[in-house]
Amino acid sequence: MSTGLVQFTEAQMTALIHDELDGAGPCRLSEALSFADLAATSVVPNARILMAELDGAGAKLTAKGNLNRKLVEFLVDRFQWQGYDPADVRHMNKVVNEQDYTPALYLHAVLRLAGLARTEKGFIKLTKKGKALLADDAAGRLQAILFTTTFTRYNPAYLDRYDLKEFFAWQISLILYLIGQFCDDWRPEDALMRSVSMPSDEALNPRWPGQPVGAFKARVLRYLCWFGLMEEKQAAANDDWRQPKLFRKTALYDRMLPFKI
Repeated sequence: MSTGLVQFTEAQMTALIHDELDGAGPCRLSEALSFADLAATSVVPNARILMAELDGAGAKLTAKGNLNRKLVEFLVDRFQWQGYDPADVRHMNKVVNEQDYTPALYLHAVLRLAGLARTEKGFIKLTKKGKALLADDAAGRLQAILFTTTFTRYNPAYLDRYDLKEFFAWQISLILYLIGQFCDDWRPEDALMRSVSMPSDEALNPRWPGQPVGAFKARVLRYLCWFGLMEEKQAAANDDWRQPKLFRKTALYDRMLPFKI
């Protein structure tokens, strides 16, 4: 069986497709990255800011179970998150609620799914497991837990509006392996999707042109960039913004995602 220029045995393909990113499958997901390695990424440094706020008494939730506005405003000011400049966020929203600020929406969900935060009597608090991951020397483990949770338990379609069945999550280990093989140089998002994912009926027969590529960018590449494993740029400085973006893996990619197949 082959995908692009890589040939797999049936056993290798089965292992990749059924990999739960728990260390028992082909992807070994290193926890060895230090906080210094991750300081310029989006997820771990900002997750630690929110987790610190939830430690102790926790934070009061709204009647609908969202992070309260005061906490969200604090996060907007404190977070340094790729693509979410505080000035731009405030320009678009006179007041900022959780649903207006994607990083807060994402972290609230993924921390709870990972068992690092829990709700109690209208408050959200850090769990014992979450407290243990606040130390600097636990940054690599926090990265690995949030990464695994994002791609195995979190709904990657939660933050986008593509009316498409999810068709990347079930093959995520294969996608990650092939990105590691092919993406040392800059590649357009559409060509990258075709080279690292298996086609599906949803991808081959979309309701609207460009939907599959948009979903791939939103459901796979966005999170890899947030975790500091890929980087993105425009095709050229003055190019039409509608042109496909270019992506390549970072130096952290192979360090965090070693494979044994």
